[in-house]
Amino acid sequence: MKTKNSGFALIEVIISIVVLASVLSGATSLIWAAATAVERNQNRLTGTYLAQECLELARNARDSAWRKHLPWDCGFDSSPLPACSELAIPIQSMADEGLIEILTYQTKFSREIIFDTSVLEEISVTCKVSWPRRSGTEHIYLNEILTNWRKI
Repeated sequence: MKTKNSGFALIEVIISIVVLASVLSGATSLIWAAATAVERNQNRLTGTYLAQECLELARNARDSAWRKHLPWDCGFDSSPLPACSELAIPIQSMADEGLIEILTYQTKFSREIIFDTSVLEEISVTCKVSWPRRSGTEHIYLNEILTNWRKI
């Protein structure tokens, strides 16, 4: 005896395939969004650390000048003193380095250091770290004002 519901099982299978495909599509897009967010956060964290390193290098140049009894800002300008040019070498190499190497691995990050000495007894240090993204280039800027707080 044949029933009239013999084609009904095929419709149920098709509906279940459509429901399963939409659930898998949603899960795939959720995983893709999470992976993209993780990559972006890793890049921002690395960029922030590289910019902090840049600021610490500038602070180190100032503090090293104090330890050597030199003018506090001699590592940031073109001073004729040979000891000042030694302090400026790490800062100048950072300004010229372009892409950054970490453990001999070329990274996608580039770093730039900018000094503003227009205010007397202050140096504004800005560190800019950039890296490419699919939609352009992303940047992180960190700024600090260095002063001669240890006036002698």
